Amino acid sequence: MDQNQQNQVDPAIDQETQKRLNQPIARPAGLSPKDLAFLNDVVAKVENGEIKPLAPSSLINHLVYDGLTPEQQGKVDFDAVNFLNTIRTIYDLWKYSNQQATFQIENLVHQVRVTKERLEEVSGDVYII
Repeated sequence: MDQNQQNQVDPAIDQETQKRLNQPIARPAGLSPKDLAFLNDVVAKVENGEIKPLAPSSLINHLVYDGLTPEQQGKVDFDAVNFLNTIRTIYDLWKYSNQQATFQIENLVHQVRVTKERLEEVSGDVYII
């Protein structure tokens, strides 16, 4: 298949059907209470500028972070980059889905929340989320 064939829309699928197929699937039951609270906290912090989407250090609670060893700080820095990448994805999906909890948002929020909680068992309350 050449490049022109790949870019063509299948004429057998009408535009309305294609539009519906491209919409994320919403979960009617919604997020768990813990995940919903976490999502609301993250979205609020992104929107008020407390979390800066391109600054991993904006996720870090420096009162705790400054007391860690350099090795622990390196791990926190690494995880902050990964968290921020996922948070940007969550935020973009949340805005794109008109603030509906899709399966993808649910999975990403749960993943970040549980991972953050697990990491903070070792290093303390080092993230602001």
